Amino acid sequence: MHVEEELSQAFSALFLEGDEQVEGLDEDLVAYISGMLSSKVAEDEDLDVVEVLEEVLNPFLESVQCPDDLQTKAQSLVKDLLSKHLSNASMSSTKPAAQKLKQGIVSMSSDLTNAAEHENDANRFLWGTEGSVKAMANDLIDAHKDKASAKDKRKVRKAEAEQARKLLSSNKDEDVDGASGGLVRMNYRKVSGNAATDKARDVQVRNVTISLDNGTVLLDAGELKFSYQRRYGLIGENGVGKSTLLRAIAREDGVEGFPKHLRVLHVRQEVPSHLATDLTVIRAVLDSDIERNELMQQEKELLAKLEQAGDEGGLSLQDRRKKLTEQSTEMKELSGDLKKLDQIYARLQVLSSDSAEARASMILSGLQFTHQMQTAPISSLSGGWKMRVALAAALFIAPDLLMLDEPTNHLDLEAVLWLESYLVEYKHTLIVVSHDRGFLNSVCTDIMELKHKKLTYYRGGFDDYVKQRDENTRNKMRAYQAYQSKREHMMEFIDKFRANAKRATMVQSRIKAVEKMDAEAPELVETDQVWRFSIPNAVHISPPWIAINDVSFDYNPVRDDGSKKPENEFLLQQVNFGVAADSRIVILGANGQGKTTLLNLIMGKLKPVKGSVSINPSLRIGHFTQHSSDNFNLKLSAVENLMDMFDAEDQEMRSFLGKFQIQGNDALKPMMLLSGGQKSRVAFAALAYKKPHVLVIDEGSNHLDMGAVDALVEAVQDFKGGVLVVSHDQYFVSKTCSELWVVHEGKATRFRGDFNDYKKFTAEMTQKRVDESMKKIGMMGV
Repeated sequence: MHVEEELSQAFSALFLEGDEQVEGLDEDLVAYISGMLSSKVAEDEDLDVVEVLEEVLNPFLESVQCPDDLQTKAQSLVKDLLSKHLSNASMSSTKPAAQKLKQGIVSMSSDLTNAAEHENDANRFLWGTEGSVKAMANDLIDAHKDKASAKDKRKVRKAEAEQARKLLSSNKDEDVDGASGGLVRMNYRKVSGNAATDKARDVQVRNVTISLDNGTVLLDAGELKFSYQRRYGLIGENGVGKSTLLRAIAREDGVEGFPKHLRVLHVRQEVPSHLATDLTVIRAVLDSDIERNELMQQEKELLAKLEQAGDEGGLSLQDRRKKLTEQSTEMKELSGDLKKLDQIYARLQVLSSDSAEARASMILSGLQFTHQMQTAPISSLSGGWKMRVALAAALFIAPDLLMLDEPTNHLDLEAVLWLESYLVEYKHTLIVVSHDRGFLNSVCTDIMELKHKKLTYYRGGFDDYVKQRDENTRNKMRAYQAYQSKREHMMEFIDKFRANAKRATMVQSRIKAVEKMDAEAPELVETDQVWRFSIPNAVHISPPWIAINDVSFDYNPVRDDGSKKPENEFLLQQVNFGVAADSRIVILGANGQGKTTLLNLIMGKLKPVKGSVSINPSLRIGHFTQHSSDNFNLKLSAVENLMDMFDAEDQEMRSFLGKFQIQGNDALKPMMLLSGGQKSRVAFAALAYKKPHVLVIDEGSNHLDMGAVDALVEAVQDFKGGVLVVSHDQYFVSKTCSELWVVHEGKATRFRGDFNDYKKFTAEMTQKRVDESMKKIGMMGV
């Protein structure tokens, strides 16, 4: 059996047929990763299995949020299969096989030289040779020659990946810091000595310049000014440098002149992998506060030292001090330890150490961790829930400056609403990056806009920022128009009387006045181009479109012992639901309740265990998710991707992509070189070209900048068809949906009220859950 078939069968048994299935992982993805691993085996004669795991398998499993135990099983499985295959291959290798390999490499080189012109253009762009200027080393290209060994080719691939990373870093902010591996890190400035008691917690640093490794300047002579206990929203287009700025602030040497005494913590938006997986969730949160842990360890050591010196453990601190003063000279040497102990207790009190367990449990409960999940090991969690652990740890530490990068991306709406209420009461300074303007309106007291390499500050939430920005723009435009009008009037006089000797003095006076005006002229106001797109209307079809009748579903309807699971334990139970031409439906509920599963049933991707799903055979469904741009082959251009998807002509696709501002070289170069926003526009183009009857949008606003969210909102509002949405973005939901359905404990029921009513309802339910969890923690301990 071929190695690809073996891998595919083994992965299917592990991921798709086992007891613990990975939601979102299907047969197509299993075939994809099996093919990737198989191709590695085919092209490398001295394959390093560990390297394959690190380069191919592990990143793939992390991207689908595979639990740690399944990752370990998959790694062991791949090791065994590949080792077995390589062992067999080495025993049967012969000279003709080596010659065949050599011929294959020569053939590949020949194919490269016979590539089409647009492919050559893309290759020139990748190699940095456009415009006849060769920017990269010849040895990268020469590595493709037929004499290259497999080991040399692996070096070449790594070098190419590094070059691509550098190219991408100029377009895509989040690709910077490749050395960190893209892991979530909670950067934390340690506090020592008297610095912990320093009351100066405002931040003001001038002439701050932030640049990428390739020299691209993101912030030029900007000013950082954060007033203590204010909450700042950092906004700007994707790739402008928001995340890089936060990382620079978090590093101890990142911003020259930044106060060293502040506790600064930065939680990035990627899924964490550095958490200790052997700890329980609540223990990991408690152990995350480094300063608290160090102080408690010092307290323990000092108390032990006092006990050894003959101090009686039952005495109070005051009695210990009295006893020490009455003892010998040797004992008096310990008075310094008692003073230090006083300082430790004072600092622990500031850190609210005595209520640590209750605070940790309250935070976890607010983020939708049940009591059972709080006491479970981190290894049992998916990537999204691990991200919540990192967020919970950050809130628990409560640093002087807390920086959150897209904290809502991995949360459901219930957790987002709780986080809003928690951050509004945050006692210190907060900086948050978010694409959810509803979240920014609720949380922020100030907005910082990073644009044109400058930071501009506005008072109020996001809506207040928009009003102030637009008013400032209007005032600047009026000032510029007044300058232009006055200048034109004076130049008219100058031109009319320039040759008139009698008015020479007046003309010279006007010329000097114009020169002075030009030197002090207001800047020409550049208004941002507003981009919008539309989804063409589909051909009319008669109802009904989609009908779900008494549907029950579970991924494991049969238990391990072979018995059938009762229907009242199914993930979804007796769901009745329908989608029509005028539907504007949002499906709400906590993560794990079955929202995405319901969407997959509606789209026919899953079959119900009981009941029926009826879909009009003429119906076309457009599916847009936060990962839609990941469905493209990034080695191909946008034109090539869409031609493959829709079997269309080259010129037709170029013209269609032009409506989405993907034009010229952007349409032809590999998509790996497009910015995040450009990839989203290609995904929008693919959605629109399909001309769907029904839009299914699953967290579609995630990772989009606000301009792209506005474009998607208006496209959905103007769309003449059914709309079905799963989203935690309050602005997106409130602008696109009028019918609310809630999935909870197996049931899907319509909520009789508007979105604000639902927010109030879920806030009350979350608070009850928080109170119950804290009671259990109080009774059982940690």
